Amino acid sequence: MIANRPHQKVDDGILVDDGIRQIRIGVLLDRSFPERWVLNCVNQALTVSGVKLTALVIASEKPRQSLPVRLHHLFDKLDEHLRCRSERLLAPADVAAELALPPLHVHAVRQGDRWYPDEAGIATLRNCEVDLWFCFAAVPPCRLPRPVSSLGAWGIEIGEGVPATNVWAGAAELSVGSPVTMVSVVDYAEAADGPLYRSFGATATNSPRRNRLRALCKGVSFFKRLLERLALDNGTWPPGLRATLPTPARYPRLPAPTVSALARLSWRLAANWVTHRLPSQRRLEQWQIGYYFTDGNELGCQFERLRYLVPPGDRAWADPFAVEYHGRYFIFFEEQLFGARKGHLMAIEIFEDAEPGEAQLVLKRPYHLSYPFVFDWEGTLYMIPETAQNRTVELYRCEEFPYRWRLHQVLLDNVDAVDTTLWRGEDRWWMFVNVAEPSVDNTDELHLYWSTTPFGPWTAHPQNPLLSDVRCARPAGPLFSRGGTLYRPSQDCSVVYGHSVLINRVESLGEDGYRETAVRRIAPGWREDAVRVHTVCENKRLRVIDCMMRRSHTAVRTKPKMGRLE
Repeated sequence: MIANRPHQKVDDGILVDDGIRQIRIGVLLDRSFPERWVLNCVNQALTVSGVKLTALVIASEKPRQSLPVRLHHLFDKLDEHLRCRSERLLAPADVAAELALPPLHVHAVRQGDRWYPDEAGIATLRNCEVDLWFCFAAVPPCRLPRPVSSLGAWGIEIGEGVPATNVWAGAAELSVGSPVTMVSVVDYAEAADGPLYRSFGATATNSPRRNRLRALCKGVSFFKRLLERLALDNGTWPPGLRATLPTPARYPRLPAPTVSALARLSWRLAANWVTHRLPSQRRLEQWQIGYYFTDGNELGCQFERLRYLVPPGDRAWADPFAVEYHGRYFIFFEEQLFGARKGHLMAIEIFEDAEPGEAQLVLKRPYHLSYPFVFDWEGTLYMIPETAQNRTVELYRCEEFPYRWRLHQVLLDNVDAVDTTLWRGEDRWWMFVNVAEPSVDNTDELHLYWSTTPFGPWTAHPQNPLLSDVRCARPAGPLFSRGGTLYRPSQDCSVVYGHSVLINRVESLGEDGYRETAVRRIAPGWREDAVRVHTVCENKRLRVIDCMMRRSHTAVRTKPKMGRLE
């Protein structure tokens, strides 16, 4: 009997062993003790099959710091003391000791606002025989030659041209008041630092260091994601950028601090501090529900026809879902008392020509419930509420409509997943859901799963997350069809959580990827007291929407105000 020998071949200079692409990586640093997130980033990358760390190089140069740079370093130290004193991700780490790899040293030559290894340094890098370099330096390098690394030299940047290891990263966005902060993986071996991956998250407006930290919590996994795509070797390289919306026209392009930028930053932080310490102006911000009946097929909302369900002044009503049952119409929604740590689900019957019924409790659990996605399957009603606080995606079966529901199945477990939304396609069910990694905001990244039935098992899309953009990722209600075209409502949480809703036309949906185009925005402002909107839903003739309203404390009622035109 002849034993099977491992199959090996060379593909573009990369050894392929048993179908697994072998990738040798090297780490290029500008200091011996970088921040701990660098180590986390490398360790995550090393979990990818076929990836092996073979070199650690420190490129040293004599730093030249301008007065604004020195001033911002002092400000960053103060910010650390006030806002981020206990954050370990930004603490120094002995990378060489923890990776058990002796470092090589090369000399770096400064060229303008960049640097490059000297001739001996280039030779050292080439002799490492590395396929891919991870570059962690506060100043970006000049374009590195391909012979040094056949797959490039990847770096993480926060903003435009600001390496994530630079303390200025994440500060320019605050200085100009940008609602979003961009995190990218760029290839320093490509012209113009070719971007490989891009994500937009909401800017933390009260601290540049915290904004940088928030971006890094998400960015440390990007190298791993790209390596997983590269290891597939299925013709999808280089990958497409995950953010579907373009970079804002007024996004800052400031790779280093200036005196004027520091002045603007100081002014905005001071204004933010004062604003959040002013006494209340006796206004209550409260989520309410609007609805109307229509025979039309509009994509937006007929605001002038809205009738409002106004809850008592001690609670909020949000995440409305329209349900038609045997010719009767109901709205399922989340109710949460102010100050409570968890919400529960309610339902109320709606009439076109009469006052609504009484809101009744539908489901209550020991953990937070919201976003009651209700759907029909083979004549039975099911509901998938948001149960992220329990780290599950749960499916409930209706036993007696509308008030008795029983847990039928746990669809996903040990996951921070919010706003699960199903769509039944021609040959399978699709699950749209925002999933967050530890310490990452759950408004940023849309994941996709598929199954032949709504009960699973659910298969994760190989390109997850499909979207990484706080402006359009998080679901805002069920998908719907118009004239054979599919649309997906999504939230824009860039300005503030649940600020507005985008209606996105689905261009492609399949195992090979997902693509959508924003065609309409539903924004607050149709009334002076409307400040946010984050869920829209329809079912036959009933349209529902939620909106955060500013109410006077003196006008707050202890009982709900139902079905009134306002």
